[in-house]
Amino acid sequence: MAHQRKRYLFQKYSELIKFSPLLGILGHRQVGKTTFLEAHAKRYFTFDDEDTLIEATQSPKRFIQSLSMPMTAIDESQFVPGIFPALKERVRVNKTPGQIILSGSVRFTSKAAIRESLTGRIQYLEMIPMTIGEIEGEPFSHKLRKILSTQHLPSLIEQLSSSISTIKFYEKRIETYRQNGGLPGLCFIRKATTLHDKILDQLKTILDRDLRQIYSSQLTFDVIHEFLAEIAMNEGRLFHYQDYRKKTGLSPITQKKLLYAFEAIFLIRRIPVEGGKRGFTLLLEDQAESNFLSGSKKSTSIELMGLLYRNLRAECFYQTDKPIQVFQFTTRTGKTVPLGFRNDQFSVGFVLTESDQISREQRGVASSFLKHYANSKIIFVSQGRKLAQIDERSMLCPLSCLL
Repeated sequence: MAHQRKRYLFQKYSELIKFSPLLGILGHRQVGKTTFLEAHAKRYFTFDDEDTLIEATQSPKRFIQSLSMPMTAIDESQFVPGIFPALKERVRVNKTPGQIILSGSVRFTSKAAIRESLTGRIQYLEMIPMTIGEIEGEPFSHKLRKILSTQHLPSLIEQLSSSISTIKFYEKRIETYRQNGGLPGLCFIRKATTLHDKILDQLKTILDRDLRQIYSSQLTFDVIHEFLAEIAMNEGRLFHYQDYRKKTGLSPITQKKLLYAFEAIFLIRRIPVEGGKRGFTLLLEDQAESNFLSGSKKSTSIELMGLLYRNLRAECFYQTDKPIQVFQFTTRTGKTVPLGFRNDQFSVGFVLTESDQISREQRGVASSFLKHYANSKIIFVSQGRKLAQIDERSMLCPLSCLL
């Protein structure tokens, strides 16, 4: 099929399948889990199929016992919670790696019965929406790792400068991604009205079906949709429950339940806020859903941050050696370095600017970041085309050179 791509998840999958009897592949609805399983499992079942669902529901133990072939996949496995005690008993007796691959559009740890059965018996992989490089069929990039580890900025500038000669090409790719995002079911649609209708239908399924598996609320679709739209419009800002109460009328307790459910069904990502203020900010998982929900009300700098995050984070999820964490830095006065990444040695902060001109305020928050974190650097990310060193620990870089 035209939309099939080799997924960056594969390398980590191929390693973990050799060590764990159960492997879970989780992620946003329509992120590509089914296509991946059909390509790499030796036998495939889905509980979206009515006959398979009935068979497994009527006798979960017998259904699990019938799965004798290694690397058998069960898609949307959360729809039959009864299979998980049977899986627990199976792998207690037989610890052979690579027996069964479970997938789901709901985080298993959010459902108590599943969590208790699988604790210590399963390795998890999370499939995230595709990056620009993944859509284009390019090899997995280690650009973020290079940015973190390269302390000599002239060397880093030299590495990134290869993109300058084809900057118009990269800018066009970014604009397409900005509109279409990285979900395989959406990102290849070019007709705006069709894309709009597909996103709306998908959100209705997610909010009316998937979410209610986690939070059996009587809230209407419209109320939940409004709250999610407010999150999309305020991505990257420190989350305050009272602010959202004023905008939506939802109590902090209800908000907390909805946020937990949104995270459990892979709609949003909670990013920790550090520095002079503590808390968290939220980002939508997919670029197209973020744009759909926020309309034209999002600032350019917030949109740039979303594009950067959704393309660089693949190394946080799929890299198999040193883990990379994402965070946001905020000063006591509320100035932010909206996006930061770090490993066990180095940190980098990204400050978004709409042009090649860096304001005094941006320089000030960058200075605070550099003082707060040892072995750190700042990259001012612009929509312009200038790539230059500013001082020993900071540089200016076009967004197109990073994506």
